[in-house]
Amino acid sequence: MNLDRFKKNLTMSVVHTFLIIGVIISMFLFFWLVCISIRPVKQTYSVPITILPRSLTTANFKEVLFELPLITKYYENGLIITFTAVGSILFISALAGYAFARLRFPGRDIIFWAIIATIFFPYTISLPALYQLLYSLHLTDTLLGLILPYTALWLRLGTLIMRQVFLSIPRDIEDAAIIDGCSRIGVFWRILLPLVSSGWVVVGIFTFVPIWGEFILAYTITSTPKSMPISIGMKMLEPNPAFGEWTFPVATSASLLIFIPSLVIFVMFQKWFTRGITAGALKF
Repeated sequence: MNLDRFKKNLTMSVVHTFLIIGVIISMFLFFWLVCISIRPVKQTYSVPITILPRSLTTANFKEVLFELPLITKYYENGLIITFTAVGSILFISALAGYAFARLRFPGRDIIFWAIIATIFFPYTISLPALYQLLYSLHLTDTLLGLILPYTALWLRLGTLIMRQVFLSIPRDIEDAAIIDGCSRIGVFWRILLPLVSSGWVVVGIFTFVPIWGEFILAYTITSTPKSMPISIGMKMLEPNPAFGEWTFPVATSASLLIFIPSLVIFVMFQKWFTRGITAGALKF
C-alpha cells in the first residue's frame, strides 16, 4: 500500500511539475507581449533589449485603433464569422448529439464513429477540393464561404461532446416526461436542453477559440478585406520597419486586442465550463 501510494504521489508530482512549468512559460510569453506593446519603438529595436520597458506609451494601441481603419473591418468580419459558426454548431450539435444518444436507427453507431474518425484527419488535406467546391458555388471571398466550412469542421467535436452529455442524463427523466404526456420534441426543448447547458458552454469555448484564430482556411478562401477575418488582418500588420511600415510593437498591440474576445468568453462562462467538464462532458 505504501509503495502504491508512493507511485501515485510521484506521478501526481511529475504531472503538477510539468503543468506549473507550462503555466510559467505561458504567463511569461504573455507578459513579454504586454511589455513590447507598451514600450516605445526605439526601445524594442535597441540592443541589448530589456524585458521591462524603461518608459511606457500607448501610442502603439492608438495607431492600431485610429490609424489602421481596416482593423475595424477585420474585427467585424471575425466576430460575424465566429459567432455565426459557433451558434450553428451549438444548435446542430445538440440535435445530432441527442439523436446519437437517444434515438435508435439503422447504422447509428457506424455513422457516429465514421464522423468521429474524420476528426483525426487534418482539414488541410481537403483544402483544394473545398476551394473548388466553394468556387463553383461562388462563395469564395465571402463571409458565408468561411462560416459553412467552419461549421462543418468543428461540428464533429461538438457532436461528440453533446452525445456524451446526453448519455450522462438518466433516461428515467425523459421517460417520466413522456408518461406525463410530453412529446419527444417537448422533452428535448423543455427538459433536456436546460440540463445540457454546461455541455453547450464546453462546445462553445472549444469551438470559439480555434475558429476565431484560424488562419490557413481563411487565407485560402479570402482575398479582399471585405471578407477577411482578424486572423488574416494580422498578416497585414507584419513588422516591416525597413520600409517604414508597421513595427513590431504595433503588431503586438493588435494581437493583444485579438486576444480580448477569447478571454472575455472564457471569463464569462468559466463556471459553466468547469461544471461541464466535471459533469461528464469530456469523459469519452
